Amino acid sequence: MKNNTIDAVLVTYNPDKDLLKSCINSLSFQVRKIWIINNYSIDFNVEDELFDDFNNIEVISLGENKGIAYAQNHGIKKSLYCQAKFILLSDQDTIYPENFVQKILPAFVAKNNPVAAIAPLFHDAVGNKKNDGFILLSKFGYSIIFPDKGHYEINHAIASGLILNSEYLFDIGLMNTDLFIDWVDFEWCWRAISKGYCIIGNANVVIKHNLGDAQVHVAEKSMTVRSSLRHYYIVRNAFYLARHSPSLNFLHRLNLFYWGVCHVAAYSILAKPRLENIKLTFLGFYHGVTRRLGRLD
Repeated sequence: MKNNTIDAVLVTYNPDKDLLKSCINSLSFQVRKIWIINNYSIDFNVEDELFDDFNNIEVISLGENKGIAYAQNHGIKKSLYCQAKFILLSDQDTIYPENFVQKILPAFVAKNNPVAAIAPLFHDAVGNKKNDGFILLSKFGYSIIFPDKGHYEINHAIASGLILNSEYLFDIGLMNTDLFIDWVDFEWCWRAISKGYCIIGNANVVIKHNLGDAQVHVAEKSMTVRSSLRHYYIVRNAFYLARHSPSLNFLHRLNLFYWGVCHVAAYSILAKPRLENIKLTFLGFYHGVTRRLGRLD
């Protein structure tokens, strides 16, 4: 059932057209409008026939790859201008269950602190866990739970499926475009929490997704393998946020720095091509601690 208070912002970058159409089909009847922000995709344009079956879509082509944060912000601004009360962020390959919006929105009420955003529970198709769980904030760092149902105050969530409350965006701010890609969604959540808002994980709604190509294991934890260029951004932004983010306390900075080191080890030693990964992960470390952000050209 369509909810006329919510718009979806869907960022595309060289999408699989069949998956993209499935994603749009699963969302179009649940939201007022879908803003597709084409982040410089090859063989993809606003006249593409895959949009012919939908009447609530607007495609905006950016002309170059400006990063996930810039693209998300472009769609968020369009939604705010059209007075959307809620804004759903989505990847191009996430398929939403029937009544996703109807089931997830109730988590916005009945909390002590104002709710800035709600996230569903995810099952990663690459991993073998029942679900990815929720990350909770604790005075000693982070803890993870694997619930079957219920609402939980969480520390961060990935962007796909995340629903933002428009009312608080002017206070929290939009996505950090300097990060370009990776940690953008987490940083926004941390910033929201630092301003007194909360992020809610709704375990009553489960979505399947694919985070990457494979898993590697470091320090008894699994990490998703992507391209060497993505590894650069992951490492760079982890160390940048660990050193410079005003939203994190000392223990959380230390925790993030530790995971930055784990990412360097995993991508340099275990991911192929190793030489390229070594080069880009160490470059990411250097740029992160020296605050060199934006797109790597």
